[in-house]
Formats: sequence, structure tokens, C-alpha cells
Amino acid sequence: MQNNTLSRPGLSLSGTALKRIACLSMLLDHIGASLLENGLFKQESFWPGGVQLDDVLRLAGRLAFPIYCFLLVEGFLHTHDFKKYALRMLGFALISEWPFDWAFFSGVYWGHQNVYFTLLLGLLAMKALDTYRTPEGMPVLKGILGVAACFLAAALLHCDYDVLGLTLILALYMTRKDKRAQCIAGAVFSLFEPVAPLAFGLVWFYSGERGGSSKLEQWAFYWFYPAHIFILGILTNLLLFR
Repeated sequence: MQNNTLSRPGLSLSGTALKRIACLSMLLDHIGASLLENGLFKQESFWPGGVQLDDVLRLAGRLAFPIYCFLLVEGFLHTHDFKKYALRMLGFALISEWPFDWAFFSGVYWGHQNVYFTLLLGLLAMKALDTYRTPEGMPVLKGILGVAACFLAAALLHCDYDVLGLTLILALYMTRKDKRAQCIAGAVFSLFEPVAPLAFGLVWFYSGERGGSSKLEQWAFYWFYPAHIFILGILTNLLLFR
């Protein structure tokens, strides 16, 4: 199933380009959340209203999650092996949990789970809707119950962005056939975070192409999340002596 990508001259972003932007945005966000907010150095306000450097980095980081949600929908629509895709998400969710806890909570913490769990539940919710539907594409009871189970799991696990994140993913999935509608829906359903709707200004220029990347870079996109938060955990807990 192909996304209805409109032809636009000028700027064009492949899936690989969007992933690179999302990685950079996420890195800035996490530097602000783990290092600067825990006192790496004394921050001075440099903007009216007392805005500090960590505030700016956190705002820049708001672009990452909506882009990842969009790419998750694209991945679901084009994967040749859903089971392998879902197991990969589960594997990286488990791998990432301890670095996530260490970087942001200074140790094992059961009250908040990393974003890979959110993406995994979003993937399962889309699968439920795709599997249990009428020939016209409308969800049936089993599909709705499957989605409800994913929402309940997100709430109980306290995943990053929890039910709001799943709502955004499903909004992007339900509008997948119309890029304009998809970008509008994405902007509306990401209003729970300041600046986040701007991510769909970038998504608008998505070319529909995967983009050139080596096998190494493809795996690096998966490993980037646990690797960088592990490093931030070292810096936050050892360098800052928390």
C-alpha cells in the first residue's frame, strides 16, 4: 500500500533523511533532559522570559517523536515481514530500558518505559486494524478490541507519550492515503507538545523514497537510541556524581 505522495519541486526528503533529522533532534532533546537539567554547568537565561539552553534543546527535540511515528507507519505499510519487524522493536525496547532508566532516573525505574515500547504498541495496533476489517476497510470488533488492548498496555506501562503517542500513530495510519490530510492530522494530534506540529512541515516534503543508506547505517538507526542514552547515562551519573 503506497502513501499518496504529492509531487513538489524543490526540497525533497527521503526516509533516510527524515531518520537523520529525527536522530539529531532526539539527541538534542536528551542532552537537555539528562545533562543540562541535572547541572552539567550553570545556565544563564539568554532570552526574554528566562529561557535557558536546556529549554531550547528540549524544544528542538520535540520534532523527533512525530517523525518517528510517521516513519513507523511507513515501515508498517512497506514491511515484507511484520513478525520480524515487531520482534526487532521488542528486542530494542528491552535493550534500551536499562540505559533509559539510568540516564533519566539514575537507576532501575518501573514507573516509565522507553519510547520503543510505544512504537511497538503502535505497530501492534495498526496490525489489529489491518487484520480485522471489512472489505471496505472499516475496523470490526476484533480490531477495535486489539487497539483498545494496546492503549491499555501503554497506559499501564507508562510508556513514553503513552496513549497520546498511540493516538498520533493511528491518526497517521488512518490518513495514510492522503498526504495533506495526514500532515494536518499529525499536526493536530501532536499539539500535546510545543513545536512538535512543525515536524509535519518536514514530513510534507517526504519523497516516498527510502533513500540511500548502507546496511550499517540502517542498523545504526536502531542502535542510536540505546547507545546515546547509555553514553548520556554514564555522563549524567558518573561525571555529575548523581
